[in-house]
Amino acid sequence: MGDLRIGGIASGFDTEQIVRDLMRIEQLKADRLYQERQVLEWKKEDFRAVINKIRAFRDTYFDLLNPESNLLSPATLKRRLISSSDTGLVTVTAGSDAAVGEIDLKIIQSAAAARAASAGGVTAIRSSEVITEPVVVTGEGEKNVINVTLNGKTKEITVAASEEGKSLDVLCGELQDELDAAFGEGRITVNDDGGRLSFDTEYDSDLLTLVSKAPPGKGSILSELGIENGAANRLLLSDDLETVSAKLTNGPLSFVEGENGNEYLTFKINGVSITVEKSNTLGGLLEEINGSGAGVHAEYNSFGDILSITALEMGSSKISVDESGSNFFKAFGIDVKEEAGDGNGTGYIGEAGREALFSINGIAASRPGNIFTIDGITYNIREEILKAAEGEADTSRTVKISVALDIEGIAENIEKFVEDYNELLGEINTKLGEEVFRDFSPLTAEQKEGMKEKEIELWEEKARSGSLRRESSLESMLWEMRNVLYKEVEGLHLFDIGLMTSNDYREQGKLVFKDGGSALRAALAEDPDKVAALFTKRADIDYSPDLTAEQRRERTEESGLAHRLSDILNDYIRTTRDKDGKKGILLEKAGIEGDLSEFRNHFNREIDEIDKRIDRMNMAFLRKEEQYYRQFTAMEKALQQLYAQSDWLLAQLGQLQSQ
Repeated sequence: MGDLRIGGIASGFDTEQIVRDLMRIEQLKADRLYQERQVLEWKKEDFRAVINKIRAFRDTYFDLLNPESNLLSPATLKRRLISSSDTGLVTVTAGSDAAVGEIDLKIIQSAAAARAASAGGVTAIRSSEVITEPVVVTGEGEKNVINVTLNGKTKEITVAASEEGKSLDVLCGELQDELDAAFGEGRITVNDDGGRLSFDTEYDSDLLTLVSKAPPGKGSILSELGIENGAANRLLLSDDLETVSAKLTNGPLSFVEGENGNEYLTFKINGVSITVEKSNTLGGLLEEINGSGAGVHAEYNSFGDILSITALEMGSSKISVDESGSNFFKAFGIDVKEEAGDGNGTGYIGEAGREALFSINGIAASRPGNIFTIDGITYNIREEILKAAEGEADTSRTVKISVALDIEGIAENIEKFVEDYNELLGEINTKLGEEVFRDFSPLTAEQKEGMKEKEIELWEEKARSGSLRRESSLESMLWEMRNVLYKEVEGLHLFDIGLMTSNDYREQGKLVFKDGGSALRAALAEDPDKVAALFTKRADIDYSPDLTAEQRRERTEESGLAHRLSDILNDYIRTTRDKDGKKGILLEKAGIEGDLSEFRNHFNREIDEIDKRIDRMNMAFLRKEEQYYRQFTAMEKALQQLYAQSDWLLAQLGQLQSQ
């Protein structure tokens, strides 16, 4: 809270107003500093706007992250057009080094990875124990009812009671009749599987579940048959291996006892040992196989109820297994061929992989996969082609591949570069030539109070105009850019491809195509490599801000136009430092957001200095104001004393006159 002052009691003066009027002179000094600070802020912002435009231009045409428009790369200006006569069979892409011409590609055989899969569904619902005695069906009501669900359709199946007991054959026959009536003949089959009651479905993809209608704990026909309530003909990834073993039609799995007394499943694939504890899950087993380094991927498909294992790489290889592996895969319905696979096991499973066989213009070749690159062209065989056996009809297929120079695409790329280059020049030249309105200074807070928002906007537009007028660093950059573009590269100039400087002086160095681009396209058709070199030729000396003048001269002479322009832009807007700790010229001046230069730059240092001057002036302002108030206070006291003395004298005179 400020001091409470009551002035003018003796003098009758409006002390507050007088002090404000006196301080207005001091305030003018502070206002000038605030205005100077605002001008610097505007200059910094306008500089950064220009820097961002330069960065956008550089990142578009001189950055590896933009391969489609990167003029530093020969590939951009040697782009190929390529087509396949049968994209359903083979797709193709061409690099810049692909030879122009026609190619006859004959596909004899597509590549495939070695793969093995269960011959059919691997699980079935069956009794946990062998049934040796007649089954006595003593339950009644819900205890003898089974809810059978096939692919989401549920029917109740009732087992007739029998005190004498039923043989397994009789029980199978009764259940079969009930199931045929409920779901149709042959949809679910009940079998005597070595003394166990087994439920199978017509299709491997059929999903079957058996649930007792009796509440849990009340006893049911399923428990009497040794079948788990809720049993299903599917494996769950969360099933432990003991449960998995019990569900397998071709099981059980063979476990071995370890030194710690626990049981383990252990086998080899491609010579790599896989060991998992019996208490582990099916999901854990698959993860162990896939992460073992055996070069295979195993998965369980619940839809088809099959286990599949596929080699990670294509080519003529086999998936080999040892004796324990043979037992494991046989339990999952995968046939094991008792041959010496690749020397790492006792046999192999499934089908061996195969290489892609083909010929290019009559030259036979093979590759381990269906995607391969030859002479700059990448081929992708998309259909399965099997090599015909001896004596069979030829199954090979031929595709015509056409490769041509993408003249129109390259020309459009160069034209877009010229367009953006001209736009950048135009924007910078506009700022360099912007008129300065010296009668319009930045508005003070007091001045804004008496103006409307639109008036303030129009005023500041005038006040800000010309912030970069004749800015030497920008003028130097533009001069360097124009200068390097007019120098030849391996005897070729820009005007040789139809580019020249505009004759209109108001265009200030902009490039124009003198014949609408036809000369450019003609040059590309005649010698595309020479046109590419004009822009992309690389010097033996790499760019560095610390190159000597001689090294810089050599690099410029050896480089294509794109590298020359890139060097200049890096000199002005690079974020890396040179040996003296300096960044790009424009960044040292104004900085950019997201970089340390945002806070450490020429303008910020000047603004910080003005802020210090403003702080000192504000302190002096307060001292001056206090001085004025002290002086007026002293005057008031003197006037009060004067008035008191005057009153005393008048009183004395009055007394003398009365005598």
